[in-house]
Amino acid sequence: MVVGHAGISLIIFQHDLAHSLQMTLPVGSTLIPLLFASDRTHLTNYSGNIKLWPVYITIGNIASKFRLKLSMHVWLPIAFLPISPKRVVKISGWSVAKQELESLDMTYRILEYILRPLSDAGNNGVDMICSDEVKRRCYPQVAGWTADHFKSATIHTIYFNRCPLCECPADDLGDHLLPGFEHNKRDLIWYQKLWDAKDTTSFQTSGVKPIANFLWTLPEVLWDIAHADLLHTMFLGIIDHLME
Repeated sequence: MVVGHAGISLIIFQHDLAHSLQMTLPVGSTLIPLLFASDRTHLTNYSGNIKLWPVYITIGNIASKFRLKLSMHVWLPIAFLPISPKRVVKISGWSVAKQELESLDMTYRILEYILRPLSDAGNNGVDMICSDEVKRRCYPQVAGWTADHFKSATIHTIYFNRCPLCECPADDLGDHLLPGFEHNKRDLIWYQKLWDAKDTTSFQTSGVKPIANFLWTLPEVLWDIAHADLLHTMFLGIIDHLME
């Protein structure tokens, strides 16, 4: 598929950001929306309470009717993230909060190492052979990350009781706000500036953990890449709560 200044495939690129990004690319090049998915999986209770945290990747250029079929093998595993051990509370000078931040930092450094090639490819592009056997300049960009709320909070370095999309205080979650009084949207660039300035107070006010996020190293990443996991959020969350 070729998209450029001459035209855009509306079937694939429905997001305004995708349209604006495509218009900045050279004529004949292609935007490759990257979709990620991750979820911590419990394996067994009989061999040390083993858990697994896989990360999968696919691209948005593939139609959803094929992408959602297991038999098509469109989602590919790229990493199995380590599961941190249980926190130890009896070690002097090594608090539970410090252990959590160190464990989170290790996870981010691993994801940063895995996704490091996207930083250069997203900015400069890379030559790829398309399905019509024609070589084109492609620009991969992170477009979505499907996970439940706890994994989204982990990916975005926010606290579990905060919204992953806006800076709504924990006590105001669920309140209906009139137009014009919405809370500020989360901004990766702004948080990176706060981190560089070592402004931990603003981090705390925004509900963000004081730690460097691996998403800062990727080009054109917005906070709305977090998409709800319908299984956990709707069926096992809201509907199950209403039934009880």
